[in-house]
Amino acid sequence: MKTNPVIETIQTRRSVRSYSSKQIDKEDLTTILHAAIHAPTGMGLQTWHFVAVQKADKLKELNNRVKNAFTKAYKQWEGEDYCCYYHAPTLIIVSNEPKELWAGQDCAAALQNIFLAARSL
Repeated sequence: MKTNPVIETIQTRRSVRSYSSKQIDKEDLTTILHAAIHAPTGMGLQTWHFVAVQKADKLKELNNRVKNAFTKAYKQWEGEDYCCYYHAPTLIIVSNEPKELWAGQDCAAALQNIFLAARSL
């Protein structure tokens, strides 16, 4: 089977949910976000939004808000130490306009580019 760096990146990407505490540098974050905006979108509308959060106090606040919203449905989230983003030092939030027909697919394509770009770095 033929291979190249792109194919190798796709084949070696994993969801390990175990992150280094080292903060991602600005250049790498910019590269990752740049890859995200190059994902295909339905009708080329590009209606997604990206927010990168790196400040520890903001990450903690976001985690607490998510935990409070979902604790009833997910009992494992009740513990004080549980972190919905697995203590990653950077969180990229991808959102879209709910009224957009292809919102979910557009976000999924952007996320795949984010995952592949992060893996390639």
